Amino acid sequence: MRRRNAAVLAAALAAAPLAGVLVSGCGVRPTGILSAGDPPVAAGSQAPAITVYLVQGGRLKAVVRPGLPGHPYLSIGQLSVEPTATESRAGLHTEVTHALTARVVGDPSTLIIDQVPSDERERWRWSYAALGQIACTAQAIAGIDRVRLWNGPNPDAQGWGTYSCEEFSELLN
Repeated sequence: MRRRNAAVLAAALAAAPLAGVLVSGCGVRPTGILSAGDPPVAAGSQAPAITVYLVQGGRLKAVVRPGLPGHPYLSIGQLSVEPTATESRAGLHTEVTHALTARVVGDPSTLIIDQVPSDERERWRWSYAALGQIACTAQAIAGIDRVRLWNGPNPDAQGWGTYSCEEFSELLN
């Protein structure tokens, strides 16, 4: 009995692919080529450009780079990234040696700049040009008038300094 059931099962399994081929052709008519529409467009191509201030001969120069949708403060993070080959050939460099992140808390016109890692026990010394890069790059972001940066010159009682690009106007090209 077991052998008979096994034989019937084996025959059914062997015939299954053939039955699928025969049934699938019944009543189905071929169609022509259908268009799926225009190819997709990456959302990144619609992102607004960002402005990053780099240093060239001791002065600040605005450089335009591609933006990224959903990252309004991308330019701040770009300050610690090495310049592109084209920027380097033009004599541009950055004085910002530590990674930065940005956030708004309270006043939407003031950008809080955090150092990464944000270990406040380590005292980083910002060059005057680096402070100018940070302030001017931040003010190139729509709606930002000033930045707050920990451990800069003339800090408040908590160690935060407030800066605007106008304070570094002698560095601007």
